[in-house]
Amino acid sequence: MNSEKIQYYINKISEFLAVRDINTLNPKELERKFGLKRVDVLVLLGNSIPYTVQCAVNAWKNNICDKILISGGIGHSTQILRDEIRRSSEFNSIEVDGRPEADIFFDIMTKIYGVNSDKIIIENKSTNCGDNAKKTIELLWKLNIEYESLILIQDPTMQLRTFASFSKYTYNNIKLINYAPFIPKIDINLKLSNIGINGIWEDKRYLELLMGEISRLRDNENGYGPNGKKFIVHVDIPREIEEAYNSLKTLINNEDFYRRC
Repeated sequence: MNSEKIQYYINKISEFLAVRDINTLNPKELERKFGLKRVDVLVLLGNSIPYTVQCAVNAWKNNICDKILISGGIGHSTQILRDEIRRSSEFNSIEVDGRPEADIFFDIMTKIYGVNSDKIIIENKSTNCGDNAKKTIELLWKLNIEYESLILIQDPTMQLRTFASFSKYTYNNIKLINYAPFIPKIDINLKLSNIGINGIWEDKRYLELLMGEISRLRDNENGYGPNGKKFIVHVDIPREIEEAYNSLKTLINNEDFYRRC
């Protein structure tokens, strides 16, 4: 196999999915890009990577947001998150059995990182990405919390889909700001090269997540767009991303590809 080509294709798709509208989570960067000193609410979406909590906490400590809303019930990644917390020497004091993702993240924020609990809102009933968005917006309305701007932090492979989900439930005048907590990269050996990411996926799982996202983002009868399952708004997928996806789809059917992962 041509490892350099595979590396290029995977990293290209990763950059497309792991959207960052600002380079760093600090007020100066936020004001430079969007004219805002702070956002009204930072929304952390439930996922299997505890590092995303650290990212949200750092943003709060940098005074970039007034409130944090954690959204996540019990879904397909919950057990992976629970297992990761149990293995972690930093987080294994947190109770995980039978608990939703938002409740686990809340305990990490307050007990490990010292965030004030009265600054955190919990939505712990949603079960998937689209449901996160729907129930988050409904909860803000129910609590009479006015907002004009939201920062979204999610598993990098789902950052673009999260944005497309929230775009369905918010008005056009609401600023939705993406911040993927890290940009996944693989090296020439087809291994993830990101350092210091608590709970980062195993290599094979990462590739499966990456490939699955492109088909979900499509706006056709099989995708999640308005012409399909209607979970998200229309997303433009650039030609070079489709070409990278199609090339990889052919390559991953090769048994040797999985052995190298």
